[in-house]
Amino acid sequence: MSTTQSGTGWSVAHVDDVPPVKPDWPDTWKSIRHHFGVLAFGINAVTKDEGKVLIPEHHEQESGQQEVYFVHRGSALVTLNGETVTAAAGAVVAVEPGTTRRFEAASSPTTLLVIGGTPGKAYEIGDWEK
Repeated sequence: MSTTQSGTGWSVAHVDDVPPVKPDWPDTWKSIRHHFGVLAFGINAVTKDEGKVLIPEHHEQESGQQEVYFVHRGSALVTLNGETVTAAAGAVVAVEPGTTRRFEAASSPTTLLVIGGTPGKAYEIGDWEK
């Protein structure tokens, strides 16, 4: 049963009810930006079980995008420039563009909310999402 509600200028949905933007993507990916029609910044979520990679190792040096990760439920092992920290439910992790980052689920299930944008630049939808 869907928990999505909407009215003029607003919508509410449970993160578990948000589908991936493409039908061949796994159900673990929650295309929040696309679902709500957000155009100002990137926002998505991913849910995985313990030991699974939530966000593969990468950096945003070329895009210049700053990212904020919020651990909605569960916990994550977060590797930032080679240093690993544990982020429990409720933790917020802010990452600058040149920082290498990787997130792995440390409990089952773990849901991670990801928000990103480039300072001083209008948001552009990535080719991977089109």
